[in-house]
Amino acid sequence: MSESLISVRHLAKSFGDLEVLRDINVEIKRGEVVCIIGPSGSGKSTFLRCINQLEKPTSGEIIYKGDNILDKNADIRKFREEVGMVFQRFNLFPLKTVLANVTMAPVLTGHMNKAEAKEKALELLAKVGLEKKTEAKPFMLSGGQQQRVAIARALAMEPEALLFDEPTSALDPELVGEVLNVMTELAKEGMTMIVVTHEMDFALDVADHIIFMDEGYVVEEGSPREVLGNPKQERTRAFLSRFLLHSGDGNDSSIKNISEKRNGHEKVCCDNNS
Repeated sequence: MSESLISVRHLAKSFGDLEVLRDINVEIKRGEVVCIIGPSGSGKSTFLRCINQLEKPTSGEIIYKGDNILDKNADIRKFREEVGMVFQRFNLFPLKTVLANVTMAPVLTGHMNKAEAKEKALELLAKVGLEKKTEAKPFMLSGGQQQRVAIARALAMEPEALLFDEPTSALDPELVGEVLNVMTELAKEGMTMIVVTHEMDFALDVADHIIFMDEGYVVEEGSPREVLGNPKQERTRAFLSRFLLHSGDGNDSSIKNISEKRNGHEKVCCDNNS
């Protein structure tokens, strides 16, 4: 069994009187792809931002490699170097070239010298299909290309894990596939990933572990076929009814299909009888 990389214990987050996260307990194993699903406002993005310490949790623990990163003596900078984040809106430096965006963090942190960082950046940009865009500025790229640059930038720090906060939600439908393809390849290579997403076919195909959140709680979790194919909680079933068609006699609510618009046409996938 894979070792635990990140353990979240009794995590809570409030903004004033508003409770956004309530007693979250999650284990992230090394090499695992965890997809977090749920309605808007359920606390999914806040959960990721608490892991990355962009938001300070109200209470609880986040254990990374045996250390509580919420401890006042924790080296949060080192943690962020090892656990990268890919944002919804790309967050690229608009006046810098693609190459400069990817090389900046490794050089500034002393992780690599300039020559090493450039070599790594060129390798990563080729990996995400953007080797010919090194001198382009972000405004010259499509949304899908910008997000692929953002992924290459996160990978440049050679992270232990990556956090993805709805990485395709700001993209036009025809551009979603190019980003999900990169993420799928990362999963095949064994990258630990925590992904907040509404892409149900990606979650079914790629995830090892699905977490359904609602109103700040983890309502249900398990394998993709357990959560997406045979959800036990009514709140989960109600949410998934927008995406999934179930068939069966009540004891077998297996996934019939997941449909989505991508690349300008209807894509139907993931029949678990195949």
